Amino acid sequence: MAVKAKPTAKQKLSASDKHLYKLHGLLLPKAQHKEIRRFKRLYDEPSLHGTKVWRSSAVLMDYLLQNPIKKGAKVVEIGCGWGGLSCFMAEKFNARVTAVDADAALAPYVDFVKRLNSVKRVTFEAKRFEKITKKDLQGVHTLIGSEICFWDEMTRPLFNLIKRARTAGVKRILIADPGRTPFLKLIDMCDDKFDYDMFAHNINKPWKTEKFILRIDN
Repeated sequence: MAVKAKPTAKQKLSASDKHLYKLHGLLLPKAQHKEIRRFKRLYDEPSLHGTKVWRSSAVLMDYLLQNPIKKGAKVVEIGCGWGGLSCFMAEKFNARVTAVDADAALAPYVDFVKRLNSVKRVTFEAKRFEKITKKDLQGVHTLIGSEICFWDEMTRPLFNLIKRARTAGVKRILIADPGRTPFLKLIDMCDDKFDYDMFAHNINKPWKTEKFILRIDN
């Protein structure tokens, strides 16, 4: 008689938890998830909009499935929030990912998303754009971020980070955004310095939405 395989923790959660998104095989918590609500009671609440899974992350995931990076590459996600995009990169491309966010309060959220998806190749670091050095970027293939340029004061530090990444030899930079004014200012700054592509990309699930992607190849 065949022995029925025991369901994994991921399968159990997927089947039973209505407060999870299912996206490209990845499980991502909604803000109402009991663990997210518990974190908000136990820890300092995230202060830099790390309060949910942003739709630009889902758009960037879809784009990357159509335009994949090489397997096993080193990746840095900036402004990682809960780490969904970082876990996606580790899961789909076996990438070695450093998930970076200025808000140290996001560490337990990233850890939870890692555990939800049985992902191990993601490391969280609390660091601001201007503190990410060329040494940090050595050997990185892809630098990614979604909805990370939402205040005017973020534009110049992010532009400087892009310049450091190019100098350090980062092969590809991908930043997704709804098209906010600070992001458009970043595009203008890039226009004067190097070649880039900026284009719209849309998805239909789990939301019907369209975002813009900045792509810079080195």
